[in-house]
Amino acid sequence: MATKAKSISLASLSRSIDSAVKLAAKRHGVTFGGTTTIRNWEILGRYLRELPMNGDAFDVAATIAKSSGLKGTPVATKIGKDILVGIIARDLNVDIRKF
Repeated sequence: MATKAKSISLASLSRSIDSAVKLAAKRHGVTFGGTTTIRNWEILGRYLRELPMNGDAFDVAATIAKSSGLKGTPVATKIGKDILVGIIARDLNVDIRKF
């Protein structure tokens, strides 16, 4: 039996990631650059300015994924010289609305 896809506004999605990033920064002692990034409509997160003390960016991604309130998989990936940490959300149908 099919289920209806969950819809969420981009503003709500961004707030969710922002609060998760804030918690991850405090918990892991790292700083992030810029605003929330949505890469190819799959990875939601932020770019790290520096690696955490233990050098494990995946731990930061896991904190973001867990505290965002979204179902998904934590991801830490290097794109050029940057490291993007965040979540690949599952079962998310983004409804773009003007606010």
